Amino acid sequence: MEAFGPMMALGSTALAAVPMFVVLGYLFVLIDRREDRPSKDDKQIGSKLVVWNLTLAGAVLALVGVFLLLKFILGGFKGGGSAVKDALVPLLSGGVTAAAFALGVLPRTNNTAQPQIERFAMGTLAFGAGLVVIGAFYMLVDAAVHGFHWQQVSTALAGLVVSGGAAGFALMRHGQLSGWTSAPRPAAPMAPPAGGGYPGGYPQQGGGYPPQGGGYPPQGGGYPPQGGGGYPPQGGGYPPQGGGGYPPQGGYGR
Repeated sequence: MEAFGPMMALGSTALAAVPMFVVLGYLFVLIDRREDRPSKDDKQIGSKLVVWNLTLAGAVLALVGVFLLLKFILGGFKGGGSAVKDALVPLLSGGVTAAAFALGVLPRTNNTAQPQIERFAMGTLAFGAGLVVIGAFYMLVDAAVHGFHWQQVSTALAGLVVSGGAAGFALMRHGQLSGWTSAPRPAAPMAPPAGGGYPGGYPQQGGGYPPQGGGYPPQGGGYPPQGGGGYPPQGGGYPPQGGGGYPPQGGYGR
């Protein structure tokens, strides 16, 4: 199998770092002294660490095979049957290994009820795949700056797709087991009730200020009153019309 520069170097580093998962897992469990720690009554921590470590080893090996197969496709199918065989060897061996431990051994443990070790495993996979994402992105930028070579670009793209998918899946699973919550949506403004404006609001239709049909001054009875009731009064004002004024018509002190 030919070397593929920093991509394969980072992939090999991630594969070699997987056994450290067992050591670090035991270390995290030992230094966790909380009274409500998840592993307080878990007696299967050791077995789950071993099973998840072997599952991760097979998964990483299978991802290397997927990377080689995708690189062969994006690179224009160069290499023929030999390149396909190089991809199928890690893909099949790693896939069978991961499936055997994940489906055959892991269900015998209390992983569903006590998923702390799975959370550790998903964090380890997310970290290792994230390193490969950074290396693939570096290769892509390097190809763009120093000349566009499709062989290097196809390698970088294959690494981005495979490692990015693995890192995204592992990170989301890790967050789900860690209790991540989605951001709350902003509350929508409350719509006014139909036909009545805001309850007790300002202004109200049909009874505003001034009131419709009975405003200020009132229609038909304003100030002064219309139609014989004003100020002064019509027909009896000040002085009174028609013999009742001041002074009275016809003399004073007669």
